[in-house]
Amino acid sequence: MSPEKILRILSVGKSEDKCQDILKHLQCLGYTIQSAVVGNADEFQKKLEASPWNLVAFDSEVVEFSAQEALLRTKKKCCNLPFILISSGVGEVEVACLMRAGAEDVVLSAYPQRLVQVVSRVLQEGEIKEKEARMSKLADKAFAAREQMLAIVSHDIKNPLSVIQLEAQMLLKVAERNVKSVFSKDVQCQASRILKTTEKLKILIADLLDKNKTEDDLSCLKKTVCDVSVVFREVYDTNLPLLKQKTLSVNTTFPNGLMLNIDKNKMFQVLTNLLSNAIKFTPEGGRIHLGIEALEKEIIFSVSDSGPGINPSELSLVFDKYWTGCVIGKSGTGLGLFICKTIVEAHGGHILVENQRTSGSRFSFSIPKCVDTKRNILVIDDDDDDDLREVISWALTNEGFAVQSHADPKEALEGLKNGRHTPRWIQ
Repeated sequence: MSPEKILRILSVGKSEDKCQDILKHLQCLGYTIQSAVVGNADEFQKKLEASPWNLVAFDSEVVEFSAQEALLRTKKKCCNLPFILISSGVGEVEVACLMRAGAEDVVLSAYPQRLVQVVSRVLQEGEIKEKEARMSKLADKAFAAREQMLAIVSHDIKNPLSVIQLEAQMLLKVAERNVKSVFSKDVQCQASRILKTTEKLKILIADLLDKNKTEDDLSCLKKTVCDVSVVFREVYDTNLPLLKQKTLSVNTTFPNGLMLNIDKNKMFQVLTNLLSNAIKFTPEGGRIHLGIEALEKEIIFSVSDSGPGINPSELSLVFDKYWTGCVIGKSGTGLGLFICKTIVEAHGGHILVENQRTSGSRFSFSIPKCVDTKRNILVIDDDDDDDLREVISWALTNEGFAVQSHADPKEALEGLKNGRHTPRWIQ
């Protein structure tokens, strides 16, 4: 048996019988109606404070105090408590004033069915607001639990990480003191690699512990101009032990001197994610290619492998949040590639994945070269006559601006979404 639904109405009226006669029309809504009728301001205030009400109904025939005063008291007690004026006739000015002050509606007493419609709508809206409030509380609790979990996990990671870092530092000092040993150089190299890796992990942990961060904050970049080949080499060097452990052969194409204005730590995170995935899915003895290619306006980064590739039906889902694929024993959180996409797009680039002809997959992403976006202008004109658009583009180009011209607004919007255009002005 479903619980009884109760509708509590505080009614303000000159006659109790008249109020009850009006309210009886609400019984068709399926609620048990509990009402109280008051006729002056003092009684109204006492009843308003005494019980939780679902609705306040005010009859305009009451002369002891005004609807405006009753509405003000109602909203002061509970800003979400619905207030309905029931009137035999009311002026437009008064209606406008009441609606601006927060009244739900004004109903003519000659049309009780209109009252039924208004109350039904008010109750539905109230249920929606109540449900949204509950969901908001649940979301807040989930967010707090996630933050607590991140803090605990990060703390538990930091402690052994500090031990690893300390041991690596001591190992490096021992190797430096024993330079004559045949193992000295190898030990120094390995210890240095461990220290670099732990430093990168500390940066990632610091990001997790930042209480002000949300997923959108992945787009907040701290850019510096740097040689991107150096970043990619650091990623390769950090993962070298894992590559050797699986006896993977690696081919690299890292041209020197390619400068980009990027967030170095976040770019390290993207490249590490892509290379880690390649190592994970490439069988022992397989091949991986890491490449950087300079084009006219952008630089392309790529990570290719000789693994099983990706199911063609899932290629469009790879960068979705929480997508993990269906490879047995190779599952993850489903966040890595989503984070990669977010960071790349924050740099004005775009990322894609494709299966190679023979075997394996190829992930690649582009980052625009260092350009002065203040000189970029996007011109959009969907008129049939192309002459005006061409004249505007020609004139701006002669003034030293970089101009992108489109006749199709949808095409221009797509260019803005995927980062091909970063204009200062749109004409």
